[in-house]
Amino acid sequence: MVFAAVRGILRAMREARFPAGERADDEAVLVRKARGGDRRAFDRLVELHLPRVWATVWRVLRHHEDTEDVVQEVFLTAHRAIQDFRGDAKLSTWLHHIAVTRALNHVERAEERLRRASDPIDIEAADGPRAIGSPLAALESKELMRRLADCLEKLPGAWRAILALRDAEENTYEHIAAILHIELGTVRSRLARARVALKDCVEGRAA
Repeated sequence: MVFAAVRGILRAMREARFPAGERADDEAVLVRKARGGDRRAFDRLVELHLPRVWATVWRVLRHHEDTEDVVQEVFLTAHRAIQDFRGDAKLSTWLHHIAVTRALNHVERAEERLRRASDPIDIEAADGPRAIGSPLAALESKELMRRLADCLEKLPGAWRAILALRDAEENTYEHIAAILHIELGTVRSRLARARVALKDCVEGRAA
């Protein structure tokens, strides 16, 4: 099953690297085959996109096991819907939208909020399919790292998502708007509010 394949890839691909030109050359062919029911083609698409999907979900959830669960959901959803993918947007944009939506749904579940309130924060859990550079890597102070992690945890999921997409992954505003299905102006305003809230929290000025 696809579920088992994704789980296996999550465990096995910690140091995977793919040639830079392979995606552009082969992705359209793989998508066409996957839409026709070719399991190997879909598994290859999972391999190509897994590192970035993992990074996006982890930056929203900041919890290793939850990230693994949601990433599996993302690719299961993609597998079920691949026949409906028409190529109007890039496959990466389509997968990012599924990933962010699933991650935010996970955060918003009432039982999830209650459980996370008592869980320790996973600062260095971005060791999924490969070592993913943490947004905190440039910070030298462990105390500051902990404070920033605490503050990220307190932000609404939608704000964490937009900070991840822009400041961690360096997507353009236009690409973020396409991923989240929101207006460009909303991207700018939401990002500005998220940055101010994070800065105020880190500096001890949060309400």
